[in-house]
Amino acid sequence: MKATLFGRLLIALACLLGPGTATALVNFDEGQRTVKGIQLLQDASDPGAYYYLPQYPRLATKEDGSLELLCLKYVDANGGASGGLFHALVEFTLPPDVVEEVEKELKKTQAGARIVGPVPLMQAVDNGEEGQGSFQIVSAILSDRAAGGFTRSLISSGKAPLIPGSRAVVAALLNQQGATLLWDSLTGPTSDVSVAIHAYYEAAVKGYNARVSAEVSSVYEHFSRISNVQKGYTKRQLRKVMDDLQRNGTLKIEVLDRTAGLGLKASDMEGILQVVTDKLTELMFDHTSGWAADPPRETAVEANQIQGRQERGWFSRVFGGAQDTKYFTDDQFVLKKRTDIRRNVFNVTLSKSSTIKVPVDTAGNLGGLYKAMADDPRYFRVVNLADPAFEFRQVHFQVDGEYIDAFQDTINFVSVNVRKRYPDKPDFTRSLRFSHADVKAGRTVQEVAFPRLGESGADWTEYEYQVRWSVRDGPTLAVPAREEQWLKSKDAAVSLTPPFEKRVVEIDADRSLFGQAGMATAVVEFATALGNKNRLQRKATLRAGDAQTTSLVALYHDRDTPIGYRASWFSPSRTVKGGLLLLDTDYLFLVPPEAAQP
Repeated sequence: MKATLFGRLLIALACLLGPGTATALVNFDEGQRTVKGIQLLQDASDPGAYYYLPQYPRLATKEDGSLELLCLKYVDANGGASGGLFHALVEFTLPPDVVEEVEKELKKTQAGARIVGPVPLMQAVDNGEEGQGSFQIVSAILSDRAAGGFTRSLISSGKAPLIPGSRAVVAALLNQQGATLLWDSLTGPTSDVSVAIHAYYEAAVKGYNARVSAEVSSVYEHFSRISNVQKGYTKRQLRKVMDDLQRNGTLKIEVLDRTAGLGLKASDMEGILQVVTDKLTELMFDHTSGWAADPPRETAVEANQIQGRQERGWFSRVFGGAQDTKYFTDDQFVLKKRTDIRRNVFNVTLSKSSTIKVPVDTAGNLGGLYKAMADDPRYFRVVNLADPAFEFRQVHFQVDGEYIDAFQDTINFVSVNVRKRYPDKPDFTRSLRFSHADVKAGRTVQEVAFPRLGESGADWTEYEYQVRWSVRDGPTLAVPAREEQWLKSKDAAVSLTPPFEKRVVEIDADRSLFGQAGMATAVVEFATALGNKNRLQRKATLRAGDAQTTSLVALYHDRDTPIGYRASWFSPSRTVKGGLLLLDTDYLFLVPPEAAQP
């Protein structure tokens, strides 16, 4: 019965606390360590997992180990604007080799411990709302001119790089004074540019923790001693029974209550704690049914424990019996000793956890960079704006006006790939595209401008290009035909002409002959080869009642390929289809077949 009651209490406690959930929380009360200057925070649900808290923000690095930094001063020799540019990417993490070294030291003090990553951080904003993180550039130089700074414009992402792999960016365009001051500032151990991180992480704390422990020991000791000394057939019995019951009970109640400071409701916990305590008290000190219940008492001298000196019974005296009763000694002793020890131990812990926001405020300074990397042009450069490296070559590409009509029913689009190759620098590449919508809107010209980049030869204006023509219901025609081939040119303008020909055919017929021959309509079909694919390209219809006697048809075909045509005549009573003929002229005069004989 007692076990069932306590089982119900524990089930009720489990339902109140709810199921455990695996969250990325750190343990605030325990598990905080510092290894090689790096603060480690233990996971709230996994004692062997630790998160690291970076010391300060630092410059981001590329895969090759180089820094994401550019500090540039530019000078216009012709008297134009001079100034500088500052661009940097910032991250809030630790290098992998540092994390590996810290993890090795951690395992020396705790076997099986591991670092699972940076502690999850969130933004700390003024109104207390959760956010994605923010950072601040602290600099007198990188301030707006209206605030006394030397910056023409300052751009930053505004969000701190709190997620693994994320980075924050800061970019500034400086005037002449600001560029000079920033350049000089970066030469010292402490510069004028600092990056501050304002964030927080969530930690699990024990808001309410109550521990009830009870230990009860009951000791029962019984000692019986009987001495029977009989002389002159008189019996004297000496009885002495000593009973000693000793009870020692201890009930401890330890309560840690942070609910008032954390805003938690602890009334449910206190109610369960009171029920458990009351029941424990009853079980501990109730000597009739509880843990301290008296054990069965021992009888000092039980029946038949003293042999031979009992009086003769009534039956023996009346009916007689053996007269020679066995003799027992007069000195008889009964000695007993019994010890009964009982111990009961009970422990129950009631706890309710909560989360708190632990602020993280740190900053890193970009000092000493110039001293360490002054000779590396990847980071620090002085640029002359009059340098030929800043000269550009503009090239215009225009769709040949003779083929604009082909975008209506023959050409889907035309694309152009442009490439400028440099001896010791990456290639310059651009792509252009002309669609039917572009041509219809009159956008038949597009331009590409590629930089000189310091080339001194006369051929610096040379470039390469490829053209791709997409034919409707047909293949894509490439110029040059092979993908690895390029056309070279120095021209400032290029006319885009497709790799096929356009042929305009005029069709004429005497409408009076239609009536004489009894024909109402003539249909002329043209067959061409386009993109090495034979296709029926055009149909021209001539009717007896047309106001105009001639029709113009534009035909597109592969260069140096013939064009075939066929004329068919239709009337209400008969159809006459002509044979396939070779088009050898751009003017066709159609004559209807002779009228049918009655």
